[in-house]
Amino acid sequence: MKTQSRLARKVVLGAMATILTGGLSTATLAADYPNKPIQMIVAFGAGGSTDTMARIFAKYAEEELGQRVVVVNRPGAGGELGWVHLANADPDGYTIGLINSPAVEVYPFTREETVGYSLDEIRPLANVITDPGVLAVAADSPYQSLDDLVAAVKDDPESVVISHEGVGGDDHLAALNFAEEADIDLSFVSYNGNAEATAALLGGHITAFEGNMSEAAAQIQEGKVRGLAVWADERVEAIADVPTGKEQGYDVQSAASRGFAVPADVSQEIYDTLLAVTRDVVDNPEFRAEMEQLNMPVNPIYGEEYVEFIHDSHDRLKALWEKDPWVEQ
Repeated sequence: MKTQSRLARKVVLGAMATILTGGLSTATLAADYPNKPIQMIVAFGAGGSTDTMARIFAKYAEEELGQRVVVVNRPGAGGELGWVHLANADPDGYTIGLINSPAVEVYPFTREETVGYSLDEIRPLANVITDPGVLAVAADSPYQSLDDLVAAVKDDPESVVISHEGVGGDDHLAALNFAEEADIDLSFVSYNGNAEATAALLGGHITAFEGNMSEAAAQIQEGKVRGLAVWADERVEAIADVPTGKEQGYDVQSAASRGFAVPADVSQEIYDTLLAVTRDVVDNPEFRAEMEQLNMPVNPIYGEEYVEFIHDSHDRLKALWEKDPWVEQ
């Protein structure tokens, strides 16, 4: 780890210059940030794609910040518990968090009476990964295509159970969209992360899991699971043998966006510092190489553009919910 990052050197030099010129600005008062470890909240369990991305990002962020970045898993309620912790954290720059779109946007209206945070209590910082959805079954499953799965559901609805990581998340919405396209009713079970869902699939406890390409690619490549569909415009190179849903007659598109946010009242100076660090990490060829190796498509959206992305998604999905609410399953 670097003893003093490029960013830290710039901040210290800037502070010295301000002192020498006879004044202490707000930026100067925060010039020693960060001077202790930073906590990174991950709202899902260890071993899943969100957790993996977070830990790799933290490694590179530490080099830029000159401080440890400690990943803390707070799984539960499809991510809600972690985002409550993020929203309620001190806005001092020492707590940041992963947010997963669309789940983080939908809970404030789908769980309106019980949800523990609002979008006004967190400030999106930057999106890093956009990961297309995949529907997969075990390698020894009799189902070879989406049509096979649909036929099984129509023959015996209780024979097919699909996992997701939380009601209103991209996995759940993708499966609901597929069910609507196929004119079937699906049975669901929720898990706190891909590691749990994969274990359940391989153990024969569920029929299929709805996850993301990065989560499924390794198991598909190793022959442990069979991808029935990728919910993208076109096939994905890492799993090129898996057809899109559209190829099979089901016009479904879904992806998870994974980015960072901070408590809403974080100062602009600290926000800008963390945004600069995020840019440096995303631009680092070594970070990008690790993401590519893990089949995680890097898709940066920074600052206010990301804020608008999250709030626009909230408004669009809320309109859909008000028109035809999806049922909690």
